[in-house]
Amino acid sequence: MLSRKRPRMRIVRRSTKHSQNAETIANNYDLLIQILVRLPVKSLLRFKSVSKTWHSIISDPEFSCRLFPDISGLVMRKLGSPANKPEYGFIPLGNKSSADDAPFKYLDFIKHTSGLKVVQSCNGLLLCSSFRYVDKSNYDYYIYNPTTKQFVMIALPANPQDARIVYSLSLAFDHTKSPHYKVVCVRDPDPWLNISDDPDSNFVSQQIEIYSSQTRSWRLSGKPFLAHVNTEFGGGVFCNGAIHWRGAWNNTSFYFNVQDEELRDLPMPPIPDDWEDLRRCRYFGESQNHLHLIEIYQPPTTRFSVYEIESDYSGWFVKYNINLDLLTVAYPGMVRTYSVPSDLNYYVFSVLCLVREADDEESYMVLHIPEKAIHYNLKDGSFKKICDLDADENGYKGSPVLISLTYFWAHHFIQTLSPV
Repeated sequence: MLSRKRPRMRIVRRSTKHSQNAETIANNYDLLIQILVRLPVKSLLRFKSVSKTWHSIISDPEFSCRLFPDISGLVMRKLGSPANKPEYGFIPLGNKSSADDAPFKYLDFIKHTSGLKVVQSCNGLLLCSSFRYVDKSNYDYYIYNPTTKQFVMIALPANPQDARIVYSLSLAFDHTKSPHYKVVCVRDPDPWLNISDDPDSNFVSQQIEIYSSQTRSWRLSGKPFLAHVNTEFGGGVFCNGAIHWRGAWNNTSFYFNVQDEELRDLPMPPIPDDWEDLRRCRYFGESQNHLHLIEIYQPPTTRFSVYEIESDYSGWFVKYNINLDLLTVAYPGMVRTYSVPSDLNYYVFSVLCLVREADDEESYMVLHIPEKAIHYNLKDGSFKKICDLDADENGYKGSPVLISLTYFWAHHFIQTLSPV
């Protein structure tokens, strides 16, 4: 009988080269940081548990200043949802974003009796407030990072007179310059003071105060100034280091340079002579440090211009000319056929945001039409559907008589590790 020998197994030892390279990277702090800053924010959150060193690096506020995440999507409040629990929808933007990236459906980071709403988004942080007054005539305010789920309550400036003073807050945050943010408050310096000589004047005195996340305190900035009662000081637009507030009338808009603490008039395009003084703004926002404005005063509302502010604030110029006629052909549901074309509300759409890309040929705006979100190229006019949106439960259900939009007040969602 032939003996059967067990074949000898060849043991291949893995080269220690890979482990040596890994150890070299782990021990080289600067090289490790250069690698980590190139990873998605979502991955960085998971990698904090790799080691104490990684956790320390990723948790360092200075590290977040080196990240340059793109806009992941838009969060929008749903029309008709309960005030004490408003519902938010999400539109994913970019090739790496999906509906699964929605940061929240309800703002429930804290159980507030009146519910919470988003006032402003600013480079990844959200300024939120209670839905109703909680103290005389004011709201509770919070800074919330929806990526890390961190939040902090912002106590309003002290009011020694215990008077009925209305506060309007705006968030200023640029993570590329500092890990700290500021909150700009515009309030009445004295509830009974109107420094206009005309007792019937629509201009009232206002005072600016600034809150710093670095000092966790408020301080006065400048002297009181006159502003029209219809100037919207809450949730301004932060762009190029300044907060911008749009007024509803002529000569009632301002911008405030947060670093230099200078308040100046914001010039606005002239209102047509045959139109009343009230401005008809359809969009006011920023992208990549470009401030944009859309105003429509005459039909057809599918044809309009996108304005951009000059770098020296000397005025506005037409950046893009828009024609949505082909969009109405592709999506006839956005036409109120029961109305007349001369009606300024004949076409149902809203501009949710403009996104400027490094290659301007790829820049686009996001439109909300009934039940859909649309990607519209600002240069060549091409368009495509981004996603379906819920129908308005109180309005449009396939009937052209009840066409309306479901969401409003869109805010950028940018993933960030910035602390609050």
